[in-house]
Amino acid sequence: MHAAEGEGALQLVTFERREVPSTHLDSYGSARPPAAFRNLELGRLGRLRLGALIEAGPHAGDVVDVNRALVLMLLEGDHGAPEVEADSQVPSEMRAFLGRGPSGRRMASQALGWTIDALDRYDTPDLIASGALHARRSVSLCAPVTRPGKIIGVADNYPSGAGPAPEAEREPGRPGWFLKPPTSLIGPEDDIVLPRIGEQIDCSGVLAVVIGRHTRRVDAADALDHVAGYTIGNDVVACDLHDSLGSIARSLDGFAPMGPVLVTADAIPNPQDLAIRTRLSGQTRQDGRTKEMILPVAELVAFASELMTLEVGDVLLTGSPQSLDPAQPPARFLKEGDVVDVEIEKIGRLRSYVRSPGRAGSLGR
Repeated sequence: MHAAEGEGALQLVTFERREVPSTHLDSYGSARPPAAFRNLELGRLGRLRLGALIEAGPHAGDVVDVNRALVLMLLEGDHGAPEVEADSQVPSEMRAFLGRGPSGRRMASQALGWTIDALDRYDTPDLIASGALHARRSVSLCAPVTRPGKIIGVADNYPSGAGPAPEAEREPGRPGWFLKPPTSLIGPEDDIVLPRIGEQIDCSGVLAVVIGRHTRRVDAADALDHVAGYTIGNDVVACDLHDSLGSIARSLDGFAPMGPVLVTADAIPNPQDLAIRTRLSGQTRQDGRTKEMILPVAELVAFASELMTLEVGDVLLTGSPQSLDPAQPPARFLKEGDVVDVEIEKIGRLRSYVRSPGRAGSLGR
């Protein structure tokens, strides 16, 4: 039985702090949390942390460090070893956290709720200085799972051979499978850097499924119980390299943008009823719904688990809706300065900027 929609649902992120709030520095430049929390050590700048977004209210979009928030919640309850207990129940790394299963999600939900309540009971600067709350502008978001064991993809999983790869020779109605290496993964604040080889670079938005349990030979009827949550993916491919390299044409560095959030599965009990849209520099390239999939998510997870063991944090790319003009090649391929937006209902938007390999810095930020 799947959880009711919204019950304990979380929008999870992996983030790193960009800065210590300047309003809370002492004369030595060190952060000064309130006295009650001063014995707790703040995480280092640049260290990856598990976060949850506040979805509504004056702090909507801000990031709660759920491990740190749980420490403060336990400390307020006079718990003897709050940091040890928090690390056990809500690890600060996404894959370790997902491995805790429902108990970890419950504790993270409690920590998030405690923080939202505490915003009315404490000065917000105290929560910021204590490392529990981060303004969105003070953090960088990474891919929700920064180093999945494997990224498994399926092509042609929508009618008319949808998807960016030139695989129309496959028998209709028979999705094809491929793997992307972890090195192809980039986050929501990373640019798609055009490769030095290949000139016809295309992309396509996909619903990405994150596995939450060790999964081997699961039946489709039980497959969704093995899903931790959903995020947005972008399947980038060098179309002109497909004939010579096969699926390697999908595997270049930066060819798997993902994020910005992982929405826990209890928020989306039916992944087959989501709108999905891809735009390239404002032009709609794909517009459909996940109900059009040839193989639904449950069957994809089940079939993939017959091929190989799925582990916590593995990602499954479920295919992309057909092009608005599937009989024609793309109007154009990616070029310097393009902006790619992939939007999926109930999850949000993944925006990626495109730059050439010689261009320093990031575009659009």
